[in-house]
Amino acid sequence: MMLQSASTSFVGARPQVARRGARSAARPGTTRLTTKAMLVRPYTVRKGDTIFKISQKRDVKIDDILSVNHGLRKDQIAEGQTILLPSSKLSERDREILEGVRGKGKFRAYPVRKGETIEDIIEKRGIKMQEVEALNEDVDLSSLKVHQVIKLPRNKFTEREKEMLVGCARVPAAFFSSKGGISFGKIGLVILVAGLAGFAAWKSRED
Repeated sequence: MMLQSASTSFVGARPQVARRGARSAARPGTTRLTTKAMLVRPYTVRKGDTIFKISQKRDVKIDDILSVNHGLRKDQIAEGQTILLPSSKLSERDREILEGVRGKGKFRAYPVRKGETIEDIIEKRGIKMQEVEALNEDVDLSSLKVHQVIKLPRNKFTEREKEMLVGCARVPAAFFSSKGGISFGKIGLVILVAGLAGFAAWKSRED
């Protein structure tokens, strides 16, 4: 995660250091934007996303998003573009993914989204049908229901899920690799950090 400094302000594209308590005026025709101090993480814009929708899902102020994305305009974002978001502000889906990572063993809990099929789920995460069938022996995977919880291999995630876990929970890259495995100590650390990230997100609701 990255920390944006509250003492840095920007005139145009040039960073300047503002003295605490001192007034400084921007040159005519320019806008001065002062960055708030907050931990941030990258977020890749999805199809249909707008700054308003992103802010609503995560209960974050639009001004806070713009504050850590210098030059970003709230009415101009594109699919595939990477922006920064406060790391403690999570969507409901982000919280579900974090909750699923806390599970022990070789699997993680995954709540099915509306309209998803098992083919959708495994294709996006590079999972073989045999793998998911072995983890869900008594489950009819051909007729999944919304919010139904199934088991997935613990280290198989979509790129967006990886982005959120690395940015918010500081999950090590080795966690997503099946080569060489990862020690139980590191798994325990991931579970602990995921729990702390979830707690921080919950606390941020009160802010």
